[in-house]
Amino acid sequence: RCLCMYAMARTNKTKKTKCMAQAKRMHKELTDSLKNKNPNILHYVSLLNAEKAALKQKRNQEDVKKMYNDAITMSARGGYVHDAALAQERFADYLLNIAGDLQEARYHIEGAIQRYTNWGAMGVVEHLHNKYQDVLAGSSRH
Repeated sequence: RCLCMYAMARTNKTKKTKCMAQAKRMHKELTDSLKNKNPNILHYVSLLNAEKAALKQKRNQEDVKKMYNDAITMSARGGYVHDAALAQERFADYLLNIAGDLQEARYHIEGAIQRYTNWGAMGVVEHLHNKYQDVLAGSSRH
């Protein structure tokens, strides 16, 4: 739910403040849980940290990119294939809509699709193909 609130804050400018407040509260609860030795959420808190940083326009884009890549790596190494896919999907959204890096966004969309496919989430795969068909079409030209 926290991730959804950050995503809504990124896309819904009129409700950004309200969404950010709710996301920050939930993010703090998860971070506190991590401090209480719950290792099963480290990868997820890492993704939330990247999402929060992406919303702060003063943040260096390279720092944000590193945070997303760390979240993807932690999720994959921990065996959380679906969370690694989600992190790549969110990273692609950031790259397309904030950083303006179409080529890297395409790479992460394709990575998310591959991970979702491996996980068996074919409905999500179809959704991503439809949502990003223009971006993915560019990959066949290279």
